[in-house]
Amino acid sequence: MADEVAQAQGPVQGRAWEVVRLIGQGFGRNEIARMTGVSTATVSRIAQRNGLSFDRTQTEKALKARIADLNLRQAGLAESLADRVAIAIAYLDASANYRDWAFASKAIGDLTQAYIRMKPQRDEGADLEDTKDFLVDLKKQLGAVRDDFERMHGVPFDSDEAKRIINQEDSSNDES
Repeated sequence: MADEVAQAQGPVQGRAWEVVRLIGQGFGRNEIARMTGVSTATVSRIAQRNGLSFDRTQTEKALKARIADLNLRQAGLAESLADRVAIAIAYLDASANYRDWAFASKAIGDLTQAYIRMKPQRDEGADLEDTKDFLVDLKKQLGAVRDDFERMHGVPFDSDEAKRIINQEDSSNDES
């Protein structure tokens, strides 16, 4: 069962038990490695030898949150660049000689290119996947509500009796 834990001597055994405990609490591999001071490969090996795996849904959620944070920061930088383009245009308009005009023109071009590169791109594929996931979850939730209703009232959800019960509940909620 726990070869890594059973074979280890001294403090390593304690760390192996700590790794097993942290995996059970849902921490990710990299985070466990940082917390315990062992390599990620060792964390993976301990998990494998103890029949444990890492919860990928938590990792996916954390990754999506990190990407969203980075996109927000990128949008902030892009907004700052847009402000600087406006300042460079003001310098161009106020230029008194060719050198100032050329400097402002170059700055406008460079800042505009940087803005275009920094502007967050919408990932329509990810948006579509998020929408699909939302709809699948909604379908499951609606199914659960339907099952709960049928279990509670003992009538099929799409029957006339169910409509009457729902209308009665709605009217009693309106009166409250």
